[in-house]
Amino acid sequence: MESRNISNQVHETPLSVFLWGGKEKFDARKQLLEVLTTNPVFDKRPVTVPSLARKDAWLRAVSQARELITIKHREKWSHAQFREAVSMLDYFLPVQPQFRIFLSNLERQMSDEQKAIWIPKAERFGILGSYAQTELGHGSNVRGLETTATFDRATDEFVINSPTLSSTKYWIGATGIWATHSIVVARLIIDGKEYGNHLFLTQLRGLETHELMPGVEIYELGPKVFQGMVGVDNGAMQFHNVRVPRSQMLARNAQVLRGGAYVPPKNTKHSYSSMVTVRAIMAEITGYELLKAVSVAYHYTTFRKQFWWKGEKEETTVFDYASVKYRLLPLLAQGTALVLVGQRIKRSFDEYSEVFLKTGDTSQLEDLHLQTVGAKVYSTHITSQGVETCRIACGGHGYSALSGFGKMYAHTVNSVTYEGDNYVISQQVPRAILKHYNANTEHTVPSLSYLRFLRQPSNATKLAVSTESDWFRPENQGWILEQRLATLVKSHMEASEAGKDTSFTVHELTMAHCDLVYWAEFWEVIRAAAGCEFIEQLTALVQVFSLFILQSAHKDIYAPHALSEQQRRTLTSAYDKAIENLASHSRTIIEAYGFTDFEMDSALARPDMSPYEALFKGAKDSEMNNMREVWPLIVDATKMWARLDSEKAKL
Repeated sequence: MESRNISNQVHETPLSVFLWGGKEKFDARKQLLEVLTTNPVFDKRPVTVPSLARKDAWLRAVSQARELITIKHREKWSHAQFREAVSMLDYFLPVQPQFRIFLSNLERQMSDEQKAIWIPKAERFGILGSYAQTELGHGSNVRGLETTATFDRATDEFVINSPTLSSTKYWIGATGIWATHSIVVARLIIDGKEYGNHLFLTQLRGLETHELMPGVEIYELGPKVFQGMVGVDNGAMQFHNVRVPRSQMLARNAQVLRGGAYVPPKNTKHSYSSMVTVRAIMAEITGYELLKAVSVAYHYTTFRKQFWWKGEKEETTVFDYASVKYRLLPLLAQGTALVLVGQRIKRSFDEYSEVFLKTGDTSQLEDLHLQTVGAKVYSTHITSQGVETCRIACGGHGYSALSGFGKMYAHTVNSVTYEGDNYVISQQVPRAILKHYNANTEHTVPSLSYLRFLRQPSNATKLAVSTESDWFRPENQGWILEQRLATLVKSHMEASEAGKDTSFTVHELTMAHCDLVYWAEFWEVIRAAAGCEFIEQLTALVQVFSLFILQSAHKDIYAPHALSEQQRRTLTSAYDKAIENLASHSRTIIEAYGFTDFEMDSALARPDMSPYEALFKGAKDSEMNNMREVWPLIVDATKMWARLDSEKAKL
């Protein structure tokens, strides 16, 4: 049997250390996998999770969450390690919001006095948290939220209410059953005057009994599409005169004093913080989700043989067909771009957070907000579509839940919607582009360099491409991406001035803007890695990433800058060459990522058996085998027609 090069032992190479973000992060991943794969609570083999009832799957997730809390204490894991451990398991766990959004908001939005009280409780899991922003009638439109928090001067409390059905807090993760406390986003009202949305730490359940607190009404939402996120108990929550002490309004930026006086925030940019936190995390991890799917598809398509090519005596390996290579290899390059650029975005966020927590400086927050908005739209769009492409590339066997693709897709497709629907938040990137264009300040933002084509279109240089090799030069690739953006921005400006609804076309513009940003950042990574022993593999990846984008980007460029027929032909042949070059490095790169059997959890990529053996074993283990209790019903069905005919003949 062919060696699958898969195990639960992490193989270390200089390239793998680089791709996973450096030695420290690589070693942390290795340690986490060692802990998880040797603990029976996290064993994936005894159960086929897609076959579990949703309630049983959630109870399994609770058991795993509880075990992770124990391990965090014993192993002294950091919060980041804990988050990473959660991401390695079958489904999101109910404890996931604890550090991802609950504690991070306490740290950034509470006063020092409040943090002294609440941070230790959250870190030690003395309280279990969630973040309650989305409402039944209001998702990405935060300004439209209806939940109210009215200050009662007599008792020095806020009274939180859900005044309408549409104000019901909805889709609130880890709230249907799990959370004891939630950070509730509500409209502050003092003496009949509204002061906008503020955050209130609200107790939902008793710490000794877990019974709902007076006035709190919560229901678990039920199953999600594609059976996704079964480990998270999303909740629907209403408040009926729920009283919250004044001391529990998160008060780092704005305060309400004992007598009811309102102290406004000095800087309104702090309102970006909650979403930026989660989107910065998403920017780094989504690429790995895509690459896990690519790895499964690669292992299977390099094993599977089908049909004969050009008179060959043996069947052709499926991966060698252009119909497979030209789907999987661009995803390998895109996934790598998402990872490496995402790491840079996350580092920028971490640096900002460190400064903010020390000084309260939010001067970089607006730009970081826009970076993470673009990254969120770009990475989740590519990843969700990419996982499905990997499934299809594996043919019929990709449709089996045993392949793992269903779980991967359910994990990734939800991210297109949560933390801001992609089409809705896409509007923020064109808005920023126009803001800088109108203010003549695009020179302060390197990624807006293409606006110079709009300022002085007659001075635009011509594309210096005449041969295939010219397309491998970054300056020519950048020319295409900038010209396309200038074309799209001009079209967007004209549509906006004409009063047209641009809520659909802004997504294309945002994706094109991010193409340029990720392209430029990917090339920066390559330049910084010059001289490394794995530079050949990285260069193969960046060239496929770049030329893949250019296959469609050039079509958006209008005359007089549109490509000539000769330039289009050489672009196609350059892309073909880039694909073949990356194909020659693909095994080295896949092995460098080194996703383990535990992480992939796929019958198509097992270390101990071939895909055929694993799929057949899955059939043997199906819970629907030997259902003797139903046999009489089936036998009766075979006799039904004759019985009906007999009864009809007697009439």
